[in-house]
Amino acid sequence: MELPIRILPVGGLGKIGMNCMLIGHQDRWVLVDCGVQFPPSDLIGADKLLPDLSLIDRLGDRLEAVLITHGHEDHIGALPWLLPRLDPAVPVFASSFTTELIRHRVSEHFTLDDARMRLYAPGDRFRAGPFEVEPIRVTHSLPDCASLALRCDDATLLHTGDWKIDAEPLDGEDFDHAAFARLADERVVMLSDSTNVLSPGRTTSEAAVVRGIHPLVAGHPGRVIVTQFASNLHRLRGLAQVAADTGRKLVLCGASLFRYADAASRAKRAPFPPGTAIGLEDAKHLAPHEVLLVTTGSQGEPRAALARAAEGHHKDLHVGTGDLILHSARVIPGNEALVADMFSNLALHGAKIVAGRNAGIHASGHAQKDELAELIRLVRPAVFIPVHGESSFLTAHAELAREQGVDSALVVQNGETIGVGRAAASSAPRASLDVARVAIETPNLLYNDGPCTGDVDQMRLKERKRIAWNGIVCIDVGVTDLPTGARTAAARAQSRALFDPDETLDAILARLAERVVAACPPRTPLRELEEAIAASVRRAVKKSHEKRPDVIVTLHKGAVA
Repeated sequence: MELPIRILPVGGLGKIGMNCMLIGHQDRWVLVDCGVQFPPSDLIGADKLLPDLSLIDRLGDRLEAVLITHGHEDHIGALPWLLPRLDPAVPVFASSFTTELIRHRVSEHFTLDDARMRLYAPGDRFRAGPFEVEPIRVTHSLPDCASLALRCDDATLLHTGDWKIDAEPLDGEDFDHAAFARLADERVVMLSDSTNVLSPGRTTSEAAVVRGIHPLVAGHPGRVIVTQFASNLHRLRGLAQVAADTGRKLVLCGASLFRYADAASRAKRAPFPPGTAIGLEDAKHLAPHEVLLVTTGSQGEPRAALARAAEGHHKDLHVGTGDLILHSARVIPGNEALVADMFSNLALHGAKIVAGRNAGIHASGHAQKDELAELIRLVRPAVFIPVHGESSFLTAHAELAREQGVDSALVVQNGETIGVGRAAASSAPRASLDVARVAIETPNLLYNDGPCTGDVDQMRLKERKRIAWNGIVCIDVGVTDLPTGARTAAARAQSRALFDPDETLDAILARLAERVVAACPPRTPLRELEEAIAASVRRAVKKSHEKRPDVIVTLHKGAVA
């Protein structure tokens, strides 16, 4: 019997980021989230990784809606590439704040058709394609986050999105335990965030973070600079309160901080009243002890405000003796060297630095092991599929589900289709679901670099990396045929990214090209001459530099340019 429900993760499994999940019933589909992943630092020539949108394209008009859980880049960042590929009638469902973030993200590429957007609020029930959808409020690091319960005749699918159980949410909007508990009476397939499954215990509340930051600010006689993720509006709400309690002015530095705060204001979810925060220009008249400055750059990004200040390159933000830096963020794997260099430079300027979760000034937005187990027990799913995490995280999360009494816990990968349907017979009606692995294919990731987007070959990423490591040599060779039948050549070489302290390499390679022409038989075709010159230059540089550069030879009759 063919199972009527299909689950196809397009991204978000095996690596952190690029969350994108197709869910279908009777071959009618919806897409949950469509985010980007930021590439490793050694991947030269790509700013963003995008999911394999061809997996979505082939559904055609069978894709009937897009559902967004919340507004982080790894959940909405690929929408500018997705939406133009969809029929204009396909709606996008999101909360009010998330819609504002989508509007801003898409506006960098085209004007968003407001008719496409559909707002939802937690507790609403609405129709999206083959499903009745119920958003369930969860707590995370920014407002308006929801898990999505997708109901059809054969089962209920619960996509948790990103979540934690914050016992003291600063905006007063509690994690909706009761709504999750009600799902326990249904046949549930649970797809749950796995980010912090390897971290024991429970996630620290944002209120506890504020309590940790408050005495550090109150006890410091000079300026306090806090760096955090720009999207963490709950943290920003708490810092506004700390500033008010300690007689300081909240100063924001970094365009993305203003962007998130502005989006929240338009959605009536502002973390503080208008006029609470000012920019650096307006803060110049304030004494250091009157300033609580919040800045971007927690990951040491070279173009972010704090990293530029650490290098002494920011025109308005200057860090020095008397400044206290609070690093209120985790270091994303892969950014350790950037952050360490930034800290070193800040210390050289005389700043004091307090960093790390152990300092009590940061809390994750993702549930840790005890919370993950609690939600599994609350929902009592028939089928459990861990999502959003490294492969080791997914495996550990599946094992945790089995420990909570879930019989069917599957670790799947991007491109693998899972089928689900009612079991033919079962003594436990609530849990009567069959599940099977239907098909698997390897997604073809897309890479974005400014206006250019394509797969690894189209973007020539291997070539970019090779040139970055090995350099490039361009040689212009003018060939003259003599009456005797012999040939002479004059060459000009230009190398890039090769060690050449005395600036003699280009002349050496030019003379080598001339000798190659002279050594070849008189009637050697020009194409063969080009190949012989390129091979000789590569061998020479391999011998002298242990590099194999790309060699571009332009061979022509007459003098060189």
